[in-house]
Amino acid sequence: MTMERLKFLTEWVGRLSRRRLIAFSIALAAVLFVSLNVFASRALDGWRADVTEARVWTLSDGTRELLGGLEEPLHMRLYLSGGLTEAAPQLAAYANRVRGTLETYADLADGMITLEVIDPAPFSDAEDRAVGFGIDRISLAGASEPMFFGLAVTNSTDGRATIPVFSPDREAWLEYDLTRLVAEIGQPVKHKVALIDGIGLSGNSMVGQQEQQSLAMLREFYDVEVLSGDVNAFPEGTKVVAVVHPQDLSEPTLYALDQWVMGGGALMTFVDPYAETQMGPQGMPATDTASDLAPLFEAWGVSYDPAQAIADPQHALTTVRRINGREAELGNPAWLRFGPEAMDRDTPVLGRLSALVLTSAGSFAGEDGADLTPLVTASSQARLSDAEMAGDLYGDPRRLLDEGAEPDSAPVPVARLGGALSTAFPDGKPEGSEWSGEHIAQVEEANVLLVADADMLMDRNWIQTRNILGAQIPQAFANNGDFLLNAAEQMAGGAALADLRGRAIDWRPLERIENMTRAAEAEYRATEQALLDRIDEAEAALRDLAPADGESGALFSAEAVAEAESLRADLLAARAELRQVQYDLRSDVERLKSWVTTINVGVIPVLAALAALAFALRKPKRKLPVRAGA
Repeated sequence: MTMERLKFLTEWVGRLSRRRLIAFSIALAAVLFVSLNVFASRALDGWRADVTEARVWTLSDGTRELLGGLEEPLHMRLYLSGGLTEAAPQLAAYANRVRGTLETYADLADGMITLEVIDPAPFSDAEDRAVGFGIDRISLAGASEPMFFGLAVTNSTDGRATIPVFSPDREAWLEYDLTRLVAEIGQPVKHKVALIDGIGLSGNSMVGQQEQQSLAMLREFYDVEVLSGDVNAFPEGTKVVAVVHPQDLSEPTLYALDQWVMGGGALMTFVDPYAETQMGPQGMPATDTASDLAPLFEAWGVSYDPAQAIADPQHALTTVRRINGREAELGNPAWLRFGPEAMDRDTPVLGRLSALVLTSAGSFAGEDGADLTPLVTASSQARLSDAEMAGDLYGDPRRLLDEGAEPDSAPVPVARLGGALSTAFPDGKPEGSEWSGEHIAQVEEANVLLVADADMLMDRNWIQTRNILGAQIPQAFANNGDFLLNAAEQMAGGAALADLRGRAIDWRPLERIENMTRAAEAEYRATEQALLDRIDEAEAALRDLAPADGESGALFSAEAVAEAESLRADLLAARAELRQVQYDLRSDVERLKSWVTTINVGVIPVLAALAALAFALRKPKRKLPVRAGA
């Protein structure tokens, strides 16, 4: 019976005209499409394929480990207004993903996490509780009542943490934000970090400077205590000591740092040859912008010159500078963006990070057999230039490469110092020190992180703030803050979030276009400089021909007039050539950008449409009828 029906259907399709066959095929495809989607939504609920380069939609091993090891029961309340997706349909997929991810967290926690999804009706107790938890109201166009889309997490005592609003711009950071909340609320006691802050991470209310995001992030996971004055001891329970932009530290403080390291303590140092973000009194620019730990570095075999900064054309950021009276877009080799290719990917501190932005950074090298491991390395094209010149915001940054010195090896702005170290105070405790511990002369395995840029921790180097749904949301374009947290976490003895941070950042540069820009700059720079010199010489010669003060009525000889006209003609010609060179500098790059836009916007959709049309109009192969007796 089945074979007869199949034969009948085959004959019926064969008798259809070409137009009806196409219509039938389209209708059948539509039915199959709807059926497959209904089946997938029910049978494959919670399943997804992650094809992103950074695997941003796959739960990391760190998250699974953290959830599987929870010892504190947590209660999650997802406040999700029922009318949210109707008022803002673009949020429907994101809301479903948030809910599905939270359900996955609860499943992986083996009963240690309970999830409650709440639709807070207007003027209800649920709405009051949402506001009490700190969940933000969302006002949407076309909606008569405020909406809620946030999360509150509580533990079995009085601990609580919230995500006031799930911002669509932070969808790539969803797992990190959720895991951070779980780690924060599920960890009853925070480890202590002692901070010596010389650049202003804590902010300055006198000049309206807020606390920097890197320090705010650190406070979420650690009990951070900022130290000032002479340091003769570190707070009880300290796991990590961080020293940022140290200037003029007293001998007692240097001795305390030395003995902390000699005793096996973890130390993070952020020195800087030119701290561009440092402020002086009353918000004025600082007069002394360099920092160093020279007594300690020299004793520990670390070479660092606070008068030199790295200039690297391969990792240069593009900036706009006013050169010779004209605004020019060019690469600044002192402002560096280090991608994965410049990082040691085998260390958890950097393993999942995408980019670090350093400005006017210095370089480290090991001496006398010091166990110094590079974590970030500049390119072979890098130079060591004058730090003051590198920090000059008004000069031509290209001169850093022309006047910089070629180093013996690629400069290293970030490194780890380990192995055996000897004290910087062989004669013992210096005068004025109140260090209570016994003097230690050597450590067998040091734990020191070296970073030659303090500006990297300031918001300017990695954060921009956007207004999203009425809230000011910081957005990262580099992983500088993640780097600080990873380093503190690993040095304190744990790395649950290290493989989550930096999985996505809000900056994906067009590397081929950037490389073309650098190549064009290198090709035309010499020609441009020659033309600029020619213009300067012509202008100087014209000034020499001009009458001196008090000689306004002086007459010029015919030769002088002819020479002046020749100089003016040469000046105009040189300026025209300079404009052509500057145009050529950008023409190849702009042409590539145009092609990329054309391909994305026009060519690919057209090709897809043509392929679909060809598939629909292709002629089916008809089988010849088989004659009886053949």
